[in-house]
Amino acid sequence: MSKKRYTAAEDLLEGLKGDILYLLLTILAHREKQRLLNLAKMSREDLVLDLVLLESGTRDIVARLTALDDDGSGSRSFPNALAAMNREGLEAKRAEELKKQVKAYRGAVNDLKINHRNSYISHVQEFAEVVPRIVDKPVRFETAAGLAVNVLDALMGRQVGYRFRVGSQEPEIDLPARLSA
Repeated sequence: MSKKRYTAAEDLLEGLKGDILYLLLTILAHREKQRLLNLAKMSREDLVLDLVLLESGTRDIVARLTALDDDGSGSRSFPNALAAMNREGLEAKRAEELKKQVKAYRGAVNDLKINHRNSYISHVQEFAEVVPRIVDKPVRFETAAGLAVNVLDALMGRQVGYRFRVGSQEPEIDLPARLSA
């Protein structure tokens, strides 16, 4: 059986679909862990370790969201997917609409880049504190995550389903529905 061949844009869009699926799964895990359901039974050490893991989850989410905006050559991102679609003959009117959506995403994620990623994750400033900030300075990534889903829907020209099955005995999780509940 031969493997289906995709265009460059289709390859990028399929990869982005996987990226966003994992992003949504990470956000769901983050949200659930943030509830600290066992707080009454936790030792202080357990609490600190959970907060450190939540901070790591936040960093992963921010890194994923900002990667979707990377316009560097060879990056799997919204700008590069749109550029590939344009090279493959995207209709001018649709290209302009998609460009506006990608630009809106870039604006929404810019704050995460400047105020979190660039100063705290990947370009750590010389005197930056490296302590979990999940409690006192939580990072608001929800708007950018919602826009990421919407931008990929627009690029693909349809609503993308993000479903995850833990195992054969568990029901499938509709990630957008679960996160919006």
